Amino acid sequence: MTVLGNGPQAGLAVEALPAWIVAGTVALGALAALAACSVRLVRPGERLVVFRLGRPAGVRGPGIVLVLPLLERGVQVPLRPVRIDLLWVEATTRDGVAVTVNGAVLAAVRDPVRHCLAGDSPLSAVTVAAEDEVRRHVAGRDLAELYAPPGGELREPASRITGRTREQGVEVTRVELGRIEVPLSTGLIRWAEGFSARTRPAARGRPSTARTRPAARSRPVRTRQERSRADRVLHPRP
Repeated sequence: MTVLGNGPQAGLAVEALPAWIVAGTVALGALAALAACSVRLVRPGERLVVFRLGRPAGVRGPGIVLVLPLLERGVQVPLRPVRIDLLWVEATTRDGVAVTVNGAVLAAVRDPVRHCLAGDSPLSAVTVAAEDEVRRHVAGRDLAELYAPPGGELREPASRITGRTREQGVEVTRVELGRIEVPLSTGLIRWAEGFSARTRPAARGRPSTARTRPAARSRPVRTRQERSRADRVLHPRP
């Protein structure tokens, strides 16, 4: 028995709980906290990279994944494609015209372990590689070729970007050039003069396809006497 207080309530007493109940309650609470820390839910579009004592131990998921506390650590990595905008990329065409390109790339994680080991911001490396390859793509074409309708997706720049971002575990599946602006400059004026000089000889040597109408035959002008004489011949008087 345990006596509470020394005053008027000195006669009240409560019976102490057994020690095994207290120990069991503490143990159940610890197990619940341990289970909450060790059980992870991985969605279908994600993977869980598990590190054991600081080293990668594998990729788990999707579904319910068990991670050992104090020994393992899990990092969730999204696998869904991410759209990265390329804004105001300055480049120069093959014929020396400065342009500003806006576009986008579509990237997705293919190696979750490399993606985690790459650092905090592996997508920034994808952006830098994409801007460099867009400049290279523009430098290999004339201004007129950039404005021509493309025959397909820009697969060659996408493969080159993937070659540079493979260490980050990222693959670029698509490259788009949305808007190309040409600021007014001396390079644009020189390009316009050269383009006009190149197209003028071709226009001169091309045969004309316009149809010419035959010249109208001129009718002889008759005098009044000739008209009256012809009228007498056609319509004689009785």
